[in-house]
Amino acid sequence: MKNAKRPMSAIFTVISIAAVVLVMIYVNQSKQADKLKETSMEKLSEAEKLLEIDFEKEYPKEPRDVAMLHGDMTRLLYSGVEDDEIKNLAIKIRELYDEEFLENNPEEQYLTDLYSDIAYWNQMNWRIEYNAVVSEDKEENYAIDGKQYSTAFISFTITGKGKTSELRRYILRKDKENKWKILGWEYMTDSRN
Repeated sequence: MKNAKRPMSAIFTVISIAAVVLVMIYVNQSKQADKLKETSMEKLSEAEKLLEIDFEKEYPKEPRDVAMLHGDMTRLLYSGVEDDEIKNLAIKIRELYDEEFLENNPEEQYLTDLYSDIAYWNQMNWRIEYNAVVSEDKEENYAIDGKQYSTAFISFTITGKGKTSELRRYILRKDKENKWKILGWEYMTDSRN
């Protein structure tokens, strides 16, 4: 009889240990899932805030502010914002573009190219983690044919297999309503690295 109780207690001990291990695994997985969900909600909240900006009333006054806002929207588009927010954010970002830029980039083609680019970034597991105004001392304001132009520089930190940065020089032009609009941008060698 005593021999029969030992295997039963050993089985009970093994089952108890297995149950504790399973509970610990479950709790750990739940915490990781909650953390991912929280990060996603923060990004979604930031996207929602940007989408709520009324550019008729709250348009940025300085060229660097327009470029920074574009950088923020770009970061969200390329950092895993929810699919249902991509189109809304892509349409909103177009409100920052100069008429000439919009004419050269019709909405349908722009959206097609953007979705394709985002899909490629996702495939490569790249994300824009951070963006900031840089090289303020290199910003220029100038006039050509009576139109006002300005430049602004935004640095993007990109993660994937490693970490790298990308520097964009934005070219902006004042429109008929005296608002700075993005005419285009070019990629520069980031001399800070």
